[in-house]
Amino acid sequence: MGCVKKLVVAMQVLTTSPEIDNAIVSPSNWGNEKWMHDQFAWLRENDPLKCLSPEGFEPFWNVTKYADIKTIEGNKKLFINDPRPTLSTQFVADAIEQLIGRKHLVRSLVQMDDPDHMRYRRLTQAWFMGGNLRKLQSRVDELAIEYVDRMLEMGGTCDFVKDVAIWFPLRVIMSILGVPEEDEPLMLKLTQSYSVARIPTSRALLR
Repeated sequence: MGCVKKLVVAMQVLTTSPEIDNAIVSPSNWGNEKWMHDQFAWLRENDPLKCLSPEGFEPFWNVTKYADIKTIEGNKKLFINDPRPTLSTQFVADAIEQLIGRKHLVRSLVQMDDPDHMRYRRLTQAWFMGGNLRKLQSRVDELAIEYVDRMLEMGGTCDFVKDVAIWFPLRVIMSILGVPEEDEPLMLKLTQSYSVARIPTSRALLR
């Protein structure tokens, strides 16, 4: 019986456009962790603030150094969220705007700038302040123990994202907000469905 050899092609670090531009936005390339680390290391060293113009996308700035990112994140007036907080093809962006008359399917905090951003944040901000969180420390500890015990019961293997990483933070946040445990699957579905329902693995989590 013959054997099929798996062909592994080592991706090379790209140094010129449009090759870099198109590679950065290709979803398949993000599965190659080593290449992504090597590519961004090259960009940090040689072109840390690069305007990319991949085919089918509006141009955008690729910022790769921590100091630059920190400066940008700290200047909310100059670097705003709206109108393009997420990366999508021009075709998809045009289709959404044509379909619903605005640039976003859902207007969440991610899409907002001040003053709206702060107004919405203030609705629940007090619940997440240090004093109120300390009151829930015993509950958080209890949940952490529960999920460690759950992993131990799985016999040494688990899908950490599906079994732990999604549910543990959700349980903590829902405890802070006072949402009953039985409503947590619904809350997870509501918060994720608008942004990840098109991804097969995420759809499976939402069922």
